[in-house]
Amino acid sequence: MALGAYEKTGIISHVLPPAPSGQAMVLFRLLRGLARDRYCLISSGRNAGQGESAATAPLDADLFQLPKIRQLPPVSWPILSPLFIGINTLWGVFRRWRQIEALARRERCRALVACTGDFYDLPATFIACRRLGIAFVPYIFDDYAYQWLGFRRRIAKLVEPVLLRGGATVIVPNEYLQREYRERHGVDCLVIHNPCPLPDLARLDREARIFPDGVNIVYTGAIYHAHYDAFANLVAALVLLGRQEVRLHLFTAQSERELAEQGISGPQVVRHPHVPQSEVDGILRQADILFLPLAFSSPIPEVIRTSAPGKTGEYLAVGRPVLVHALPDSFLSWYFREHGCGMVVDQPDPQALSAAVETLLSDRGLQAEFGRRARERAGADFDLAVVSSEFYHLLDRVAGCESAS
Repeated sequence: MALGAYEKTGIISHVLPPAPSGQAMVLFRLLRGLARDRYCLISSGRNAGQGESAATAPLDADLFQLPKIRQLPPVSWPILSPLFIGINTLWGVFRRWRQIEALARRERCRALVACTGDFYDLPATFIACRRLGIAFVPYIFDDYAYQWLGFRRRIAKLVEPVLLRGGATVIVPNEYLQREYRERHGVDCLVIHNPCPLPDLARLDREARIFPDGVNIVYTGAIYHAHYDAFANLVAALVLLGRQEVRLHLFTAQSERELAEQGISGPQVVRHPHVPQSEVDGILRQADILFLPLAFSSPIPEVIRTSAPGKTGEYLAVGRPVLVHALPDSFLSWYFREHGCGMVVDQPDPQALSAAVETLLSDRGLQAEFGRRARERAGADFDLAVVSSEFYHLLDRVAGCESAS
């Protein structure tokens, strides 16, 4: 596909490359193939600078930082709290809409893609697009209405159908969220899986060994409330397993103290610092088992159910056996069961998790089969070349440049 005839598209997100987040990584991979004059970046949050915390290099495009919106301080009185939230919401959307509209007009954008993660970005971008007469594209990384709690959730649930039905296209990262929005609002969404490049496995196998002898279960990335009890279950499962050579290696920015406060500690747990993205594939390839968890008990179960962790494609692409520990009615459990590309434990039961680890470790044929199918699914659904081509075609269409493809 030719990339030379796009009209400019504005990409709005609360996190952008090089910030160390899954959303920033997805945007980096999707956008780095575009010429810098075909899009601009609009940041509604604070982005990490280059350095140890950076997950990628910055994108080579104009970046505009939206000013922080001043708001009324929160109050603890039950009667006044919703009123203050309502006032702040109206003011926040108004200010953000004016900021986005001014930037889009100045940059002559033909379309705006607004990502979830900030409460104001979607409604503000929707209004700006209506006023400018340009295409509005919601990019739903996580279920918009259920990302929020309390009175904000009530507001989000009211405006969500208007926002989604008003989109030229709605982008979602997986089939579960696609189905959810079809049932909830009658909206057909386009699935753009979180992409990853497919590494050269032969090259990775020639790299120096990272782990000591023994059995190494590996996880890379942030650990927070969307994971806590699933990790605690695995720690308990390793105790039940009774095999001291089995180690859980966590490559994360969270400190040992933070992890210990959530029950994620012990003699078989090894915490490593966050590593650059360039080193992740080599680490994953050397794992005996890759652990892919989501919490069974969290403040946002609806989001957990439809979540598609950005690391899913990376785990599949290295061709190692994946152990999924997530709710039975979740995208992760469905996907790995549907395609037979990993072991799934969908109950918060350390005994069942321990038995699954034992089964994987004792059956080399099963390990090889899971690894082979994982690599196949990475190529089918998450290959960067395929996914980015779909994304570029979308940008052509919404910006009115279909003939450029």
